[in-house]
Amino acid sequence: MLIADCFLAACEVSERMYATAGGTIPEDCGGSEPRNGAKPQAAGCEQRGGAMAERVWRNYLRTKTRNPRFLWQMVIGILLAGVATGLAVDAFVPAWIDLEELKQNQDVEPQPTPRSRAFDEIEKQADAGDWLGVWWAIPHHMAMGWEEWGTTGLAALTGLCWLAFVMQAIQIRSRRDYRLWFPLLGVILGVLSIWPTHFLIMWQERQWGLVDVDDVAGGIRFYTLGVGLREELSKLLCFLPLLPWLVYRRDQLAALLVAGSVGLGFAMEENVGYIWSTMGSGTLGRLMMPAPAHMTLTGLVGLAAYRACVWPKECGPQFIAVFGVIVLAHGMYDALLMPVFEDFSIASLGIFLALIYQFFRELRPLQSLRVDPISLTANFLFCVSIVAAATFIYLCAAIGWQNAGDVLVSGIIAQSVMVYLFLREMPERLVTV
Repeated sequence: MLIADCFLAACEVSERMYATAGGTIPEDCGGSEPRNGAKPQAAGCEQRGGAMAERVWRNYLRTKTRNPRFLWQMVIGILLAGVATGLAVDAFVPAWIDLEELKQNQDVEPQPTPRSRAFDEIEKQADAGDWLGVWWAIPHHMAMGWEEWGTTGLAALTGLCWLAFVMQAIQIRSRRDYRLWFPLLGVILGVLSIWPTHFLIMWQERQWGLVDVDDVAGGIRFYTLGVGLREELSKLLCFLPLLPWLVYRRDQLAALLVAGSVGLGFAMEENVGYIWSTMGSGTLGRLMMPAPAHMTLTGLVGLAAYRACVWPKECGPQFIAVFGVIVLAHGMYDALLMPVFEDFSIASLGIFLALIYQFFRELRPLQSLRVDPISLTANFLFCVSIVAAATFIYLCAAIGWQNAGDVLVSGIIAQSVMVYLFLREMPERLVTV
């Protein structure tokens, strides 16, 4: 009714303005009979009415999606729906992962699965030095992970939600705009970046002796020179095919967000097996964090690479420094979750938030001034809320609602602070402190 009233009022105002300007209102629009046998021009009136309705609807969305009260009602509604659904799922679907049993049987060799057997074959090829065979065996092993519908669905939903944010933030100008297609290509390349990452895992283990250990020095070395270096290098290599066009078009905004899309693709693939590689530990709560974390890490590296290509003398050294800092931040983010750093694990959250803050700081000045019908803030809050709700529902089915709530505490805190930073830094600025 509100939209209809606005539409009628807008029509009346338009007619009065048109008449005041000396114009005449078509008779067929007023409902009178056509004169002298003339045919009514209803089609023109319908087009004008449709255009007016569209303008009223767009203005309504502009106002509504920038209303703080509406935004918080939307967020709370989505989260409450997720909690209710999660509790219902927990009541009717028995949990298929028993965390207590897993903790007690950590030293027991798990039953082999087709995927684990395929991985063992790759390990044998690596031990034999058959690196070409290792390279071509990895894609099959990756594809086997997507057969788990639960983790695949959650990873796809998370990636699509963050991709929706990227697609609006990049400010697409037309259907033929490369800004529409490059983020989609970036996601595909990001998924493929897992391929060289897995290859480097095998190679670094045997050539550099990089393996996960419990001591401080060895753990930091493994997570920085191992995890951080190979993942950031692989994502950067997969972003490089898109970089020349972005440099040619002198588009910093696209460089930041297309590189971020590569990170999203990587996170989607990583999340597919994340719950199984970390089950039985508190890191399950990080299921919500890989997508924004990798988007931020790769986006900042990609932007630095773009600037180094456009301004090599000024920004070439800066790119090397940024890449080194990102590798170090990535490695320490993971290393601080080691048992030996249990008392300092909060610092991992600090690294995550510092990177997110820098990403938003880079994003805002690169965007042009324009007002979309649906605000970027509404898009962001909707996506974050959907990801949080879906993650809780999935974990309720996997480990029960009580365990799901326990392991998601750190993730919820990180997401909450991330939302605060977005509201503070991005265009609508709903908070100022």
